[in-house]
Amino acid sequence: MAPVAPAPALAVQAARAGREVVLWARDPGRAGEIGTSRMNPRLPGVVLPASIRVTAALPEAAITLLAVPLQHMRGIVAGLPGTGPVVVCAKGVEQGSLLLPLEVLATERRDREGAVLTGPNFAHEVAAGLPAAAVVAGREAVRAAVMAAIGTPGFRLYGNDDAIGAQVGGAAKNVVAIAAGVV
Repeated sequence: MAPVAPAPALAVQAARAGREVVLWARDPGRAGEIGTSRMNPRLPGVVLPASIRVTAALPEAAITLLAVPLQHMRGIVAGLPGTGPVVVCAKGVEQGSLLLPLEVLATERRDREGAVLTGPNFAHEVAAGLPAAAVVAGREAVRAAVMAAIGTPGFRLYGNDDAIGAQVGGAAKNVVAIAAGVV
């Protein structure tokens, strides 16, 4: 089974790491356009490698890299097929429930182990292959699998067992950045 990455930059990175990759787009029309043009409008100027398969159907995956807005994550994880780990690439706190991303995953899918991927990266830089680093936080076996699946010398992944700290740090980062910008 291939890793699934709904984010085009992570799909490009996983392909660069030599993995079989499925890029999921929830809209069938958009999936068809991306599959044909090999371009995603949210990542201008980046051509998706031919090895990336684009689909509108949620496929079963060895590892799912879930890069969707947190406020829409609950509905998507409820429909994820398979039993492999889910690596949440969303930041924030869910409105209403005030749950962190991995808490939303655990609420909806107790059968799926989770980890969080976070870092001060820009998608276009990751897709371009510029040097970048990120943190994979979760249980050691999941961290190791993710690091082996998408890590490369140019995309260095650091493991951490503090998934709560990584999620809170990711959520707080934007608030602090906005406040710093105002100052």
